[in-house]
Amino acid sequence: MARAYGLRLEKSRARDPNHETFGRYMLIYMERNAIAYGAAGHRGRGYRLTLDGVEAYLRGREKREKKRGTADGFGRSSGPSA
Repeated sequence: MARAYGLRLEKSRARDPNHETFGRYMLIYMERNAIAYGAAGHRGRGYRLTLDGVEAYLRGREKREKKRGTADGFGRSSGPSA
């Protein structure tokens, strides 16, 4: 689902279970290679999401896309292209 929005899911590389980002994720804009969601604080450190958080973000985004009138919730228009 993330790929349909131009995002990729990245998992923290932390191997120490006591590290604050261990087992956490963030979403990256593939085109810009920039953090889309999952950074926290003014320093923009990433890997703050759990898998449940990733799912909630993507489902919320899907709902917003549907409200805008897209057919499939992935930013693709249902009407004929101009």
